Amino acid sequence: MGASYTPEIHIDGGSYFPPPYSVNPLPPTIRRGLIPVGTLAVLSVASTLCLISFICYRFVAWRSHYRTFVGHNQYVVLVLNLLLADLQQAASFLISFHWIRKDYILAPHPACFAQGWLLHAGDVGSAFFVLAIAVHTFYTAVYGMRIGTKTFAAGIIGIWIFTYFLTSVGVAMHGNKLFVRAGAWCWISSEFESDRLALHYIWLFVVQFGTVLIYFVTFYQLRRKTSQLFAGQQVGHNLPNQATVEAVNRITKLMTLYPCVYVVLTLPLSASRMWSMAHHGAEISDALSCTCAALITSSGWVDTLLYTLTRKALLRDTMPASGNGGSGRRGTGGGADWEATELGSKGITHTRTVTVEGGRVLETGEDRHGRQLSDPSGYLRDPSPSGSIDPILSGRSKGGKTNTQVSVGTQEVLDESEKSDGVPPLPVWRRPKP
Repeated sequence: MGASYTPEIHIDGGSYFPPPYSVNPLPPTIRRGLIPVGTLAVLSVASTLCLISFICYRFVAWRSHYRTFVGHNQYVVLVLNLLLADLQQAASFLISFHWIRKDYILAPHPACFAQGWLLHAGDVGSAFFVLAIAVHTFYTAVYGMRIGTKTFAAGIIGIWIFTYFLTSVGVAMHGNKLFVRAGAWCWISSEFESDRLALHYIWLFVVQFGTVLIYFVTFYQLRRKTSQLFAGQQVGHNLPNQATVEAVNRITKLMTLYPCVYVVLTLPLSASRMWSMAHHGAEISDALSCTCAALITSSGWVDTLLYTLTRKALLRDTMPASGNGGSGRRGTGGGADWEATELGSKGITHTRTVTVEGGRVLETGEDRHGRQLSDPSGYLRDPSPSGSIDPILSGRSKGGKTNTQVSVGTQEVLDESEKSDGVPPLPVWRRPKP
């Protein structure tokens, strides 16, 4: 049983809950510790606002920069929503400057309620979007398919609805007694430990351990399947493409950074709170509380830095390439340029190349006599000019699209200069003269 909410204390003409739900004046450790917390909150709010504004601007003015609507890139949309959650989380710690100025933390108080609401919604929202990034990366990399637009949009909306449901249900149950002083900031009262667990911690731990498990399985599958492909194995007529294999591996590694940052920055507070619950509500030290707050509020600027540093690489692998090799920007290149649109807008497709010579259909990997070519895996051929991406991991076309490329012509042999590079030569097909 927690401490009583009575008798109330009276400060500046208002009535507030007694300690530990309020504190006046601030302990020296908290007062000093809130200074770096507020400073990092300002950095996170400013950086996330700038990046969110930049991404939204590109959504509006995409024709001047890209060849397809950047809003169709699901990776960018997921990062944008993660930044929105980080913004709320960081904004909650801006209120630290209010507590420093007033030299107290009081509840019930509008500032206390705002801090508790923003912190809870930001924590849970960022957790869910980190998990969404992990699930999306797993589905794309392992199954080689893209989530449908309607399903993806419904998932985004569902995450926000569930986030605010978890934030508001406690308020509906406990009113102004829910958000009170909890260490160096306002959050769910220690009186409601079960609500802390059900509405917050259980979801954070699901995300923290779930993302680790998902990425472990993802990298295991990537390593196992790509090893098989590079060993020259194939299934049926679905031919892997080296450019696609490398692109998916790069994207997976980039998107792994976000959950890694999330786990590192949130685990200390989650672990300390769980320790407190296991020790019957024992309070953690003020210094540890401020340190954990500084880590949590850094999520915004760290995620912003990550996206800024990896943006070009991410767009290069998930947006149509320009003629000059830019990162998905509009260019003047011809239609022969390979456009990796499937990872960003179409999903991974399956390519089957068929050659017709002398009235006979030759599958890729065979010459005109039916003999296997030296590179049946197809790794040395150029990426599909139609923009298709081959099945990397599944080795089958179930659930995907199939592009059939037909070449008609006569075989020519490479000259000696083309053979001298040490790469086994492949037949070159020329269109017959009319």
